[in-house]
Amino acid sequence: MRRSAGPFEILEILGEGSFGTVCVARVQTDPLRRRVALKILKGAYAQNKKIVKRIRDEARLMSAMSHPSIVRVERLMEINGRPVVVMEHVQGVSLDQLLLRFKSGLPAAISLEVLRQTCLALHAAYAEAVGEDGHPLRVIHRDIKPSNIMLSIHGKVKVLDFGIARGEFEGREARTESVVMGSRPYMAPERLDGMSDTPAVDVYSAGMTLYELLCGKPMNLSINPNSHAQAMNRQLQFIQVPGMSAAATEDLRDLIRKMCSYNRDYRFSALDCSRELEQLLYAIDRRYHINIEEFARSTVLPIYESRQRTQPEEGAVPDEEPDEFLKEVTGAVTSNTPRPARPSSNTPYLFVAVLAVLVIALAGLAALKWARHGGQLPGIGPVATTQADPPAEGLVRVDLWFPSEAHAVVSGGTVMQMRGRARVPAGSNQLDLKFDDGGEVECLFEAHDGTVVRWVGDDRISVDDGDAVPCRRIH
Repeated sequence: MRRSAGPFEILEILGEGSFGTVCVARVQTDPLRRRVALKILKGAYAQNKKIVKRIRDEARLMSAMSHPSIVRVERLMEINGRPVVVMEHVQGVSLDQLLLRFKSGLPAAISLEVLRQTCLALHAAYAEAVGEDGHPLRVIHRDIKPSNIMLSIHGKVKVLDFGIARGEFEGREARTESVVMGSRPYMAPERLDGMSDTPAVDVYSAGMTLYELLCGKPMNLSINPNSHAQAMNRQLQFIQVPGMSAAATEDLRDLIRKMCSYNRDYRFSALDCSRELEQLLYAIDRRYHINIEEFARSTVLPIYESRQRTQPEEGAVPDEEPDEFLKEVTGAVTSNTPRPARPSSNTPYLFVAVLAVLVIALAGLAALKWARHGGQLPGIGPVATTQADPPAEGLVRVDLWFPSEAHAVVSGGTVMQMRGRARVPAGSNQLDLKFDDGGEVECLFEAHDGTVVRWVGDDRISVDDGDAVPCRRIH
């Protein structure tokens, strides 16, 4: 089925929010057939002037910001009267999705680098983005959290969703309302007190996000100023960074302490935070330092490739025609091929009948073998005259992820030219990685059925997405 909306062909639904649907689409008029992301307002809100104005403002803000860590907006258009935001398509996963794999937190080097780039993006949005009149836009995101930060398969950080951002620009349509929008626990205390928003609210949210990336869970802080610092100091002790000295670890805790201070006047600026994070990255022992590009190739890429893909037809409401759903999402969708016939209601009965025939056939074969052996199955009971051979050592399946410029030799001599699945003996195993430049490392791991072994760079592997463990370099 071909799904088209104006100049676009809808390929996949990335997600749905309260007001809009985000789709992956191909530009049909582009000779390069490049892909873009479309943020399309749902039909139910097409006549809601406040929401329409907010989407237009978001598009104008994002189109005026040019920074590698901010999702690029290419244009704002309308399809059948609905506003459609055309954005760059980022292949990657959000940080909250990564945290589902890393229950105890991401590797520290990755956490610090992701937040360093995020803080640079926040600084650029507030201090460097300029409107058509030449004045700074003063953009404040107001909803920084793991789900609004993405890491691409190439190791690029992208800040998403400026839907409730505040900015100063000519032609602004929506007005800031008294209702407080944002996400707890990432919302700065002054936002709950009704104070005017400043860049400090984004710094607070970034600090809370950094803590969650390091520890695997959000920090639980009180909105009472008297107990806020006490609760934070207690939870900051959970931050432990392998390969970082005690003094540097305390500096990291102190940075988060300042970023999440109850009093916004005590917080660093986003630019100062990025500089502090850069220095802390240098404080991690190189043996524990994971390159973000390699982490993206070995970890983000397989997560992205194994994502559950949602076709536009699959998003339809039960008992509703798929084409009707597509029209609801895009406002202009056509189908060039007939829909496949629905399976017959007799299918379950046919399956049961086939299964019964197979069971009867197997039972007949077992009975024949039983008769040939005088009423006893071979190797069981008094008829058996020889002892059965001991079972072979059990093999288990493991998934191996390693760079394309290397090949792997696994226990038992199995050679793998590319990442994939192998069978190895259960228990202790050895993985030898031989690189095209002549380098070779030897890694030990414990295997059980379903074990995932990933090369994370700097002579280290991660087993079942746990902490990185060192390998032994041979050459």
